[in-house]
Amino acid sequence: MKSLWQRPYAFHFFALLAYSLLTVVMTYPLAFRLGDTLLGTDSNALNDTYFSVWIFGWQAHQLIADPLNLFQGNIFYPFQNTLAFSEIIFPGALLYLPFEYATGNPVFAYNLVVLLTFPLNAFAMYVYARDWLSHSNLEIRNSKFAAFVAGLVFAFCTYKMGELRHVQLLMGMFMPLTLMYVARFMRAPNLHNAFLTGLFFALNALSSLYYAVFLAFAVALYVGIDLLARRFRITRAHVLYGTSAAAISVLLVAPLLLPYLGLEREHNFSEGRDPRLFSARPASYLATPRSQWLYGELTNNFRVASKGQPLFPGVVALGLSLFGLVMLMRKKSSAWIFVLLLALTGFVLSFGPDLMMDRTNAAGLNFPLPYFALAKIVSPLNSLNAPARFVILTMLALALLSAYGIAELMRRAPRFANPIVFVCAALILLEYIPAPLVLADVDAGANVSPVYTFLAQQPRGQVVVELPMGAPNFVDQDKHVVYTYNSLYHWQPLVNGYSTFIPPDYYALVRDVQAFPKASAVRRLQAWGARWLVIHSDRYKNAGLLRQQLAKRKMLEHVQDSNEIWLYRVKQ
Repeated sequence: MKSLWQRPYAFHFFALLAYSLLTVVMTYPLAFRLGDTLLGTDSNALNDTYFSVWIFGWQAHQLIADPLNLFQGNIFYPFQNTLAFSEIIFPGALLYLPFEYATGNPVFAYNLVVLLTFPLNAFAMYVYARDWLSHSNLEIRNSKFAAFVAGLVFAFCTYKMGELRHVQLLMGMFMPLTLMYVARFMRAPNLHNAFLTGLFFALNALSSLYYAVFLAFAVALYVGIDLLARRFRITRAHVLYGTSAAAISVLLVAPLLLPYLGLEREHNFSEGRDPRLFSARPASYLATPRSQWLYGELTNNFRVASKGQPLFPGVVALGLSLFGLVMLMRKKSSAWIFVLLLALTGFVLSFGPDLMMDRTNAAGLNFPLPYFALAKIVSPLNSLNAPARFVILTMLALALLSAYGIAELMRRAPRFANPIVFVCAALILLEYIPAPLVLADVDAGANVSPVYTFLAQQPRGQVVVELPMGAPNFVDQDKHVVYTYNSLYHWQPLVNGYSTFIPPDYYALVRDVQAFPKASAVRRLQAWGARWLVIHSDRYKNAGLLRQQLAKRKMLEHVQDSNEIWLYRVKQ
């Protein structure tokens, strides 16, 4: 009888189960606090996470209530297409939807999606690595074990563990799947491979616009190398089905991309974006997250110099990759060309248009980097605030090379093959694992304020504003993102908002409302359309004086209090 590992797909199930169990360990204690906490790994993490919960929650709500108006988010009333003010992370929202409707707890559903990204990333990379090892004329035995380690490198690398607050950056599982089917398509151009290539590319683009740009570079690189190898001789099937793959991607992405194009036309959204803002610094590749138990404290200075962008690839993964690359270059196979160029592409472009040596945006060289020239040809590069994220291409390449490095070690020492895999996997995880993640308690589900339950019971379209609104700048608005999260529990139009893009007219309103509770500020909100005021009295210096001033405003009617939250109706 065949052993368990020799049975078709048996190892697939083992790999997926192992990745899932390792996710619980690598993200401890999140799995045990899914319903009432959010990740708070740094000063800004909770804010970005609150907003991601809203992104998922709004889409889950709207896909059932009014899917044709998906982008008409309830924040920043009365502005249109407010969902397009940031990434929509659509595949993540589809994952979130059944969990939220089953539990009624958006925090639980969101955290579950975050956890699921890790085994899905790892498994996708594992499948791609097995395919790559099998079709690169490398004659690898037991490639499944080497591919398993590749999944660990891609899913749990420093870059991913440092971006836990950005769920869209955790959703990289469609990258290896797209590249796998691009390779299959070039080998066998048929409708099946074309369809899956187009589908996975579209899902990647809908997960993150950043990743859409990055993957386009990777696909172009692979196709270019393949065409060069075949001396640009392609078949009619390549042209026909290749066009079909592109059409499938466009048809799936275009309907959800149009609102972004409209936003660009109306507000010239990308004009103020600067790729130098969050480009990688040399120190980035020596920095790890603060929570990383092995290197966190040791790399603190590098993390500061890197502007908080830890990209350290890991000693073990880098060592295995270099060994794998050397061994590959000794083979007759040309598989190393694409992987090496992919790694270099991600590394070089992660530094953005200029090499900056520290937290400042001052160029460290007298000449620009390749990103600068490419941005003149590929205009979306000008809209990327964080080119450092190009590192995901490097980590994808290092995962493949690590797999081959382990395969070579197993071939050279067959008696110790299993211990080699176990030790390498364990060391990789030990390098990447954070100390217990920092979790922040949040009000969720049945624990939210009764004020929001009351608002949910009011007729639809009753405009809400939460006060204080903060100062008219992005840094201060960042402190009030919880208002956006709160709207998950009533779905009324909300004057407040938080996103990558904030309309200038909204800042004008915020500036005028600084005078609240003066009558002029109340009249401004009344004219804006506000019908309910949710006042967080604990955010004002003198709650007693505030109450007295509110009592003098005849256009306001006190409705109820819930601890420090006061609810007032704006009379029409």
